[in-house]
Amino acid sequence: MLLELFLDGNKVALETGRFPDGAVRVRLLPPRLPRAEKLKIRATAMRNMDDLMLLAQVMDAARSQYDLHWTTLELPWLPYARQDRSMQEGDSFALKIFAGFLNQLGFDRIRVLDPHSDVAGAVVNNMVAIPQHLCLRHSANLMEKLQSGMMLMAPDAGALKKIHAVAQQVAAREYGILGKHRDLSSGALSGFSLLQGDVAGKDVLIADDLCDAGGTFIGSAAVLRAAGARSVSLYVTHGLFSRGVAALLQQGIDHIWTTTSVADPAIAGERVELIDIETIYSNEGAAHAH
Repeated sequence: MLLELFLDGNKVALETGRFPDGAVRVRLLPPRLPRAEKLKIRATAMRNMDDLMLLAQVMDAARSQYDLHWTTLELPWLPYARQDRSMQEGDSFALKIFAGFLNQLGFDRIRVLDPHSDVAGAVVNNMVAIPQHLCLRHSANLMEKLQSGMMLMAPDAGALKKIHAVAQQVAAREYGILGKHRDLSSGALSGFSLLQGDVAGKDVLIADDLCDAGGTFIGSAAVLRAAGARSVSLYVTHGLFSRGVAALLQQGIDHIWTTTSVADPAIAGERVELIDIETIYSNEGAAHAH
């Protein structure tokens, strides 16, 4: 995780480490401001409970020194967002548990990029979501392609609300819909199909909130190419890419766009474009600034 602290707009240096027993630690480094009223923390690529402990310690250290009147957390990637309900008997509602920990920190505003579902806003206090269509518009290259006729494709029927907003953003007259089957017990995917849209001879962009291993998009690309698509590209707000991007680029995906919310900057290249979250927050976060 990359943790950045700002007090009244001034960046404050942090030192992090671990004690011999493995517990994480963090402290604010001098020089210290004589006073501060507004705090902003950006926690990029938060992944685990150690990261949450570091965030909590920064908040505790800042509050012990300053009389803060407004606190903001920029949390580009919301951990546990996919576990937004109990999927089957014996499962836990992991997002709600994580939100409970996060809510105890008492932020006045938490800005999240493209959360997995509306459930996040119901369990995370004071959350403001910056939706997918506002994130992807900060790639001039992608916007040009979409406005020149690249066809939007929803990965499944559950993404229709998001894909409709993206279509409106780029003034697209149509979009396609894919279908798939997921085994809840194993997570295995099968039965990919094109439910709506004529893709023959067209450049197609699959748009979704996240990519983990990438099986959904490899299977989808195969279906789209079989239906005659000229090219198949991918936009995901959050590029986890747990198996890397090479598998995607070698199995049907021509180009990838994602933000720097959680993706490793080293993946950027000729066929992979990263959209800087600094640009997104600077332009989209201002509407909700205190």
